Amino acid sequence: MKLYPNKIIWSADLPLDDLCRVLKSGVLPAGIIIKLDRLFFEQFGIHTINVVESLGYQVFADAKIVEIPEKVAQIARHYGQYQPFMLDCMAGICSNGVFAGSDHKQLDGLKRFASTCLENSVNPCGVTVLTSKTNAKNRGMVFQEFRRSADKQVLFYVSLLSRAGFTDVVCAPKEATVIRKHREFDHLNLNTPGVRLPETDVRDQARVMTPSKAFGSGADRLIIGSNLTDGAEQDIVERVHRNWQRLVAHFGEV
Repeated sequence: MKLYPNKIIWSADLPLDDLCRVLKSGVLPAGIIIKLDRLFFEQFGIHTINVVESLGYQVFADAKIVEIPEKVAQIARHYGQYQPFMLDCMAGICSNGVFAGSDHKQLDGLKRFASTCLENSVNPCGVTVLTSKTNAKNRGMVFQEFRRSADKQVLFYVSLLSRAGFTDVVCAPKEATVIRKHREFDHLNLNTPGVRLPETDVRDQARVMTPSKAFGSGADRLIIGSNLTDGAEQDIVERVHRNWQRLVAHFGEV
C-alpha cells in the first residue's frame, strides 16, 4: 500500500516557532496537511493559517466550533478570511432540520456553517463522535451520552452533514467502515483520528486503528499526532523526521 502525503493530516501540537522550524526543514514531504487547533489559535492567532500556508502547507483549522447558528456563521466567516483548506464544527450544533428556504435566520446551524465556508472557498467539516469516547454498551461514554452505539450516532450526524452541504467528516476509523456501506455518503471525505502505529501508546484515544487498517476501513485522510512527535531526542526536527520514516515503513510492510 502506497502512502500519499496528501492523505495525511498532521495534528501539530507544537509552539509556532517549533512548527515553522519543522516545516522549513523539509523533513516532511509537500502535500501533508497541517491541523492547528483552537488552543493554538488562541495562543498564536488565527493569522498563523497564512504563516503556515506561506511555507507551502495547507491548513486544517480544527476549531471545533460550538455555538448558536448565527454565531457559528460569524465565527466561520472570521476564519474564512484566512482561507484554510478546511474548517470544522461539532456535528451536534443547533440542528433544526431546515436546510432550504428564503429566511436565512430559520436555516439549520450546520447549513449556515457549510454555506459560509463554501462562500470563502473553505471545505466545511463536521466532527461526529470524538475518538476519545469509549463505546462499550451500557457503560461506555458513547452509550451514556447518546443512548446508542457510536456507529448509529455517527450515521445520524453524517446524514445531517450530508444534507447541510458538508464536504468532509471527522470520525473514528471503525465508524468509517460503517459509513462506507452507505453509497449516499460516497461524496463525503472521511478524516480519521484515533490512528496509532502498532505497539504505540493510545494515550487518550479509545477507538483506535493502525494507519494501514484505517485506510482499509474507508478513510480518505488520516489525522496523526503523537506518532509524528514522540521521542526522546531533544530536537523536534529529528523526532519528526524519524517518526515520518517509521510511518512510511509501516506502509512499506503491508
